[in-house]
Amino acid sequence: MKDFAKKHFKGTINFRKGSKRAKGDENEFCMLLSDTARSIALPMLLCSEEDVEGNHSTSAGKIDNKELFYIQSRGFSKTDAMKLMVRAKFNSIIEKIDNAELKEEILNEIDTRLN
Repeated sequence: MKDFAKKHFKGTINFRKGSKRAKGDENEFCMLLSDTARSIALPMLLCSEEDVEGNHSTSAGKIDNKELFYIQSRGFSKTDAMKLMVRAKFNSIIEKIDNAELKEEILNEIDTRLN
């Protein structure tokens, strides 16, 4: 997220009666690319059953300045270094996409939004 973007995340895992031995995971991560972007997250875990496994987490963070400096010291501009770091965060998901055109469209969108 950059500029004055604001995001609200509300997620719930609800282990109701009858969900014995159920497992639930909820994870949310947000990369903040400016000091004015805001991420508000409210994960919730509800449980009315025994013998369940539930995990929830949320985090938001800025690009690490030391990493940014390191990449820039290798000849990348600040913008290109940020693009590289954002692409790296999405890489594990993008690599699962079989459609080459869709992959390229997503990567182009990342580049466009970070210009």
